[in-house]
Amino acid sequence: MNIGVVARSTRFLVKFDLFMEFASPAFAEVSATTAISAGIETAIAADRLGYDAVWSAEHHFVGDYSNAAAPDMLLAAIAQATTNIGLGFAILPLPLYEPVRVGEKLATLDHLSGGRALWGVGRGVTKTELGGFGIEMAESRQVFIDRYKTLRSILDDGSFERDGETYYVNPAINPDLAPGWLAAVSPDSVDVAAELGLNLMTGPFKPWPMVKSDIRRYRGLTKEKDAQTSFTMAVHCDTDHERARQRAEEGIVWVYERILEFARPLLNRQIEGYEHYRKLGWIAQLFQKAISLKTLEAMGLAAVGDPDHVAKKLRAVEEAGVDRIGMAIGGGDLSADEMITCLDTMAKHVLPRFRPAEIIPMTSGAA
Repeated sequence: MNIGVVARSTRFLVKFDLFMEFASPAFAEVSATTAISAGIETAIAADRLGYDAVWSAEHHFVGDYSNAAAPDMLLAAIAQATTNIGLGFAILPLPLYEPVRVGEKLATLDHLSGGRALWGVGRGVTKTELGGFGIEMAESRQVFIDRYKTLRSILDDGSFERDGETYYVNPAINPDLAPGWLAAVSPDSVDVAAELGLNLMTGPFKPWPMVKSDIRRYRGLTKEKDAQTSFTMAVHCDTDHERARQRAEEGIVWVYERILEFARPLLNRQIEGYEHYRKLGWIAQLFQKAISLKTLEAMGLAAVGDPDHVAKKLRAVEEAGVDRIGMAIGGGDLSADEMITCLDTMAKHVLPRFRPAEIIPMTSGAA
C-alpha cells in the first residue's frame, strides 16, 4: 500500500464550506440556467482552491429564491467534475420523502463521488413547501422523527423489512458514510439533534448571539464525543473593502428579505410545532424597519469586506467552537467569475490565518 500526503496541503481546525441555494433573482435578470451553471462552476473552483465541502439546499415552489429542487442531481454533476470536496445535502426534508429513497440517494452519491457524500435532514419550515406536498405543519415534527428512525435503521443495516420480507439497498450503503446533521432553529430542535445523535446545523436566519446559546445548549446535551456544529452566513470578500460591500449588499439584503417572507407566517401567528418562530417576531420587525448589510453584520449573519474584516468576523464564529462555517457567497446576483474571485481572495488572504493542523497521511493506492 502506497502512502501519500493529503491532496490539500493545509487543513484547518474549522472547516470552510460553500452553502448554495442556486438563486436566480429577478432583479438581477439571472436565469435558472445561469444560476445552476454558475453554482456548479463555483463549486469546481472551490474544490481546486481547497475548500472543504459544498452543501446544496433543497427548496420547492419558492420562485427565484432557489433552483435547488433536485439537489441530488446538482451534487452528482459537481461530483463528476471534482476530486476532494465534500458534497452535502442541506437539508433533506424528511416529511417529503420515503426514507428508503433517501438511503438510496445517499448511497448513490457516496459511490459516485468516491465516499464524499455528506447529509443533513430536517422537517422543513415553509408553509408553501410543506403544503405543496400535502404535509400538515403541525404534524411535521412527528413525521420527521418517525422517518428519521426508519432512515437510521436503513443506514445502519443496509436493508429494511416490509411485510415480513427483507430488502437490501443497492448500491450498498457505505458503513463509513459521514454522520448526519440536523437543521435546527428552535431549542426544541437542538434537543432533538442531541437526542438522535445528529450534528447541529444552524443559520442563516437566527442572529448569531442566539445561535451561540443554542450551540452551548447542544454541547451540554449531546452524548456524542465527536459531535460537530455548523453555522451558515452570507460572505463576500474583495481586496477593496468598499467595493465588496457595494457589490454584495443588494443581493444579500434580497436574500434575507425573501427568508423573512417565507418565515412570516410562522413569525406572525402561533403554529403548533413551530412556537419558537413566534418568539422571533422581533426580528421581522427589525428587518422591516432597517434591513441593511450593516444590520445583518451586527446580528452576525454576514461577513462582507476586505480580508481583514472578513477574517475578523469568521474568527468570532470559530472561537465559539463552530466546526464548520457554511458560506453563502453573495446573494445570487454575483456572476461565477465574481464568486470564484471571492473564493480565490479568501484562499490567499483569509484561510491561511486559521490555524493549520498537522497534515494527515492518506492511502493513495493498493500495494
